[in-house]
Amino acid sequence: MIVEHGGNAAALAEAFGYSLDDCLDFSANINPLGLSPRLRDCLLDALDDALVHYPDSVYRHSREALGDHHGLDSSQVLLGNGAVELFYDLARFFHPQTLLTLSPTFMEYEKAFAQVQTETKRIVLEAPDYSWSFEQLLPALETLAAGDAVLICNPNNPTGSLSRRSELEKLASFLQEREMVLIVDEAFMDFLEDERDFSFTYSLKDFPNAVVVRSLTKFYAIPGLRLGYALSCHPACFEAVEGSRAPWSVNALADKAVPALLGDRDYQEATRQWLRAEQAFLYQGLSAVAQLRPVRPSVNYIFFEYLGPLDLRQELRKRKIFIRSCQNYPNLTDRHYRVAIRSRQENEQLLAALTAVLMKEADDARD
Repeated sequence: MIVEHGGNAAALAEAFGYSLDDCLDFSANINPLGLSPRLRDCLLDALDDALVHYPDSVYRHSREALGDHHGLDSSQVLLGNGAVELFYDLARFFHPQTLLTLSPTFMEYEKAFAQVQTETKRIVLEAPDYSWSFEQLLPALETLAAGDAVLICNPNNPTGSLSRRSELEKLASFLQEREMVLIVDEAFMDFLEDERDFSFTYSLKDFPNAVVVRSLTKFYAIPGLRLGYALSCHPACFEAVEGSRAPWSVNALADKAVPALLGDRDYQEATRQWLRAEQAFLYQGLSAVAQLRPVRPSVNYIFFEYLGPLDLRQELRKRKIFIRSCQNYPNLTDRHYRVAIRSRQENEQLLAALTAVLMKEADDARD
């Protein structure tokens, strides 16, 4: 199973004969503020020692920092080479007969659990807001058996739909009573200003059957460094995963970065100020286009349906702008797209390009 991802701007630019510097990449949901000065200084200071010594095999300082950050013990933290690696680890540990997940959602889950011959069942989310409730999930939940797992992406990727923690707690309680597992992907949760209302990390102590997976690469703009982590009060999961995986899955520079990232309050506040302004600006701009049906965003990307006949991804590529087509997601079509939220200037360029493409479409239709 091959899963397509966004963020392949360098390869696309090369294929089209463009200079990457001349292109705008809206296909990857990465913080446009880039590396924080604090993180850059940390990495440069650590460079010589980090590259000539093995990483700490148990990542004590990073796990302690993350545990303190979330009010958990360091033993309840598992570091990963990006969040995606952790889904493969969890699939091997829990090895459920059936995985229940949403659709559309991040497709790497299904691939990870397919490695252990798990059958994936999908709950189809409906337009216009692609939301779900515990009551809507209940008929599908009742088909599961002890040992099975439910995986929820919150906020959901690619739709941006967001579920409250109280709804997840209903789900976790149902699963716990039946000896089933809940996995929550919170890769984009850091972008929320009111995280406490939505993040399941605040409920983990009450649900040892649950695991939360978080990413540090999206918010802190370090996808090339590969850094993610999982949190859980499960009595055996993380120790078993650590005992079965190859050592040093996280490199020493990523390990050094964790405390610096968590303590960078200036960068965190600058990111939220940027998103506050640009999320509203781009959503309003897309909503003003008659042929587009955007979903109200919760974090740093916007999902929309296009009602016209063009291949928008291809049309925008001609203008050196890359967006994410969602046609390869189950239950979506070639009319569904996702765009990252970027700087004001870049967002204006995207809206101008879309307007030009759609005006040309209208002119061609009149001819």
